[in-house]
Amino acid sequence: MNASLLASPSRASRLLGLALLAIVPLLPARLGAAVTPADLKSRLDAGEKLTLIDIRPNTFFLKGHIPGAINIPAPVVEVKTLPRLGHVVVYDDGLGGDAVVTNAAAALARKPGINAEILEGGFAAWEMVNAETTTGPGISREELPMISYKDLKAAPVNEVVLVDLRQQSSGRAVKSPGVPAAPLTDLKAEFPGAAVTASPFQGGRSVRSLTGGGKPPLLVLIDKGDGTAEKMARALKANGVKRFVILAGGEEILARRGEKGLQRAGVISVETGGESVPANLKQ
Repeated sequence: MNASLLASPSRASRLLGLALLAIVPLLPARLGAAVTPADLKSRLDAGEKLTLIDIRPNTFFLKGHIPGAINIPAPVVEVKTLPRLGHVVVYDDGLGGDAVVTNAAAALARKPGINAEILEGGFAAWEMVNAETTTGPGISREELPMISYKDLKAAPVNEVVLVDLRQQSSGRAVKSPGVPAAPLTDLKAEFPGAAVTASPFQGGRSVRSLTGGGKPPLLVLIDKGDGTAEKMARALKANGVKRFVILAGGEEILARRGEKGLQRAGVISVETGGESVPANLKQ
């Protein structure tokens, strides 16, 4: 060993410290496996010390969240200074792709003294096991979740079930005289690998079996923009199903591959995520 290091232990300690600091960023983040709502409920009931972090926007957090959770919206997770919280469980709304919650959990796991897990299926899955929330009693304004074409294309296909309601739709659309109706978009070709069903209740078959996963799949309701998806959404809510979204724009946005279109007679359009959505779908 270098004689100068032996003669100066403090210098050797400093060099060792610098070497460790160089290694720390290369160490894997302390990101654990996902936890199911049932497992999380059991752990909380058993008194396990966990910090729950809700990464949804504050407006959604205030409407209802898991009791004891703290709200750190996803865009600020990376820069938020936090104490050593130990074990944390991170969740989002559970109504879209997992990229946002995965990135947030990874960012938390990189902070000193934090081990992060992700709640499978997010807040929607938590509600589906009838677990406690802070949602107040009484009637509130109906809000039906929507998903854009772009976000649906980015969603993991093995966790999505496309509910094709277009054949049930009334098909009210403005057509030019003498012009035949365009064929419906082939959902299996448009979203390769995604499961497709005509109804989540068809034949009593569980939609969960369509994805082969343990957590409830994300049901994507697709109609012709005539309100059929809204009716199905209300039926799902009445049956305790919370992990569903309506494809904004329905068949029209599929036919345009997510591209903007001109406002047509009889349809009042609003811009939502770059897409033209019929007004009867806007809540």
